[in-house]
Amino acid sequence: MVNRVRQASSSFRRINSRDEENQEKDFEIVEVDSLHTQRRCLSDRQDLDYLSSEDPTKPELTDQSSLLHIGQLCQLNEHLPARLEQCPWSLVYSTQRHGTSLGTLYKSMGGMDCSTSTLTVIRDNCGQVFGAFCPTTLRISLSYYGTGHTFLFSFSPQLQVYEWKFSNSFFVKGSPDYLAFGGGGGLFGLWLDDGLIRGQSQRCDTFDNDVLSSSDDFLINDLEVWAIS
Repeated sequence: MVNRVRQASSSFRRINSRDEENQEKDFEIVEVDSLHTQRRCLSDRQDLDYLSSEDPTKPELTDQSSLLHIGQLCQLNEHLPARLEQCPWSLVYSTQRHGTSLGTLYKSMGGMDCSTSTLTVIRDNCGQVFGAFCPTTLRISLSYYGTGHTFLFSFSPQLQVYEWKFSNSFFVKGSPDYLAFGGGGGLFGLWLDDGLIRGQSQRCDTFDNDVLSSSDDFLINDLEVWAIS
């Protein structure tokens, strides 16, 4: 009887010891997973802090863009003329805030110096983001205006920039009925209607660009115009 009690007590100690070891192992696994999660979160925060505060290519925005994330903003900023790289960006027109009207877009820049540069950013109905940079305000004109610093761009998904090809000077044309960037042979690199509802993108002589949007004819989902000066 005594031997049976001793054997049972010994077995209980072995079982209890194994349980404690398993609990310690489980505890260690939880600790490792927790530490990994903490390190990953810390790394994410450090990446965000770097992009938000230390990246010298990050432009200073007066408002948050609903179309461009920080990486895209930095990439575009690198293609601006050197004199603008440290200049703040001000959101002067947005279809989300001001509605869809080309006339309202023109009026939003009515009191600005015509030498103020502008960046037009569009997202079409398929999610493609593209647009145009112009080293002047957008306005109604009898003829084309702009300079050789004007360019078209598209994120498809990587940034593609189409600069002036010296074939003509059809940079920007503002009309009450449409706004166009680039031209030649009856084709526009980027064309927007007066309601800012639909547009077109075609290869043009000015920039020798690919189609910027998801298709030649597109619907405008959102549009922003940034003033840079």
